[in-house]
Amino acid sequence: DPSKEKMLFARSLVVRAVSAATGTTMFLSAGAEEKKTTSWPELAQSSSAAVRRTEDGSISSVTTGMNYLAKDVDKVWTNRDASGSDDSIYGAKWSPRDVEIRNGRLEGKKTLERNGFQLFRSPAAPLVDYYDKDQVVATYYSQCEALVKEATGAKRVVAFDHNLRSAPSAGRTTKGGTTVQGPATMVHADYTAASAPRRVAQLGEAPKINDVVVVSKKENKEPILSPPADAASGTTFQLVNVWRPLKAVEERPLAFCDAATVDEADLVTFEIRYPDRTGENWFAKFATKHAWYYFPNMAPEEAVLLKTWDSAVSFDDQRHHKGAQFVLHSAFHDPSSPKDATPRESIEVRTVAIF
Repeated sequence: DPSKEKMLFARSLVVRAVSAATGTTMFLSAGAEEKKTTSWPELAQSSSAAVRRTEDGSISSVTTGMNYLAKDVDKVWTNRDASGSDDSIYGAKWSPRDVEIRNGRLEGKKTLERNGFQLFRSPAAPLVDYYDKDQVVATYYSQCEALVKEATGAKRVVAFDHNLRSAPSAGRTTKGGTTVQGPATMVHADYTAASAPRRVAQLGEAPKINDVVVVSKKENKEPILSPPADAASGTTFQLVNVWRPLKAVEERPLAFCDAATVDEADLVTFEIRYPDRTGENWFAKFATKHAWYYFPNMAPEEAVLLKTWDSAVSFDDQRHHKGAQFVLHSAFHDPSSPKDATPRESIEVRTVAIF
């Protein structure tokens, strides 16, 4: 339709003019939908940053900033390419808020089932180059599967993906030359009520272009999860991440929000649009009752299990402390970090546990 094409072209000129005048980027979709774009936020800073200590000098809690979404945001998305890189974020508006993050080592045992996260002493697999994908898949995945199986009592656990993260100042790359992602700087959860069962179902299909799997499986197009697990058939599953620092954590540690303090109204869907599928995460809006924890000075001999989805737990269960469905988490600026802190390096392995 020539008239429609002229209208879209005219609107695109207006969008560009507004962008040039305001210094912001605008996005024009095929349906002529305009959305402001933004970049991934830097770690939130707090003018009220503080460190509290016990009588023996141990950190009891810190006050710092967390990147939440503004209250008027209703949907956010990005486009992710085959290498795992994202472009700008569409529809987001960040609203940094001050939070107190308590020392989880001093607050009584936090459990995967009740709180959505749990600390384990778990010596790392020997002789693994974590920046070599093939070594990680061949050697480290099985250790993560064993840890999750022991912690959850699942009948079967399969590791299917992993992410390396390092502070930008570390300048790390993988063996293949890919730049390592920085720590996640906004409050988020890895799956939604829609994307969690869909992701498990996809693991029973031929691998997608972003899946990290053994090379022979990718060549043969064999499913990662075989036999497949389908939530529609009544299969109970959990998605659990194994998060481990590769060095002692001196800056940008990971914090976890107690699952029982999160309501459905706090959440906003974040769409991740791959070339061959669409994934979903949740971002979050601030709520005063959110209770945050972290484990100071984590070492490579330790690992945290994060429950990113539990098909057997509902929002009502979670609100009434009957179980954790998922856990919000984020890296944060640690006011107790030394000025010469070693840049953080970590690995998170994603697993599915079948019951």
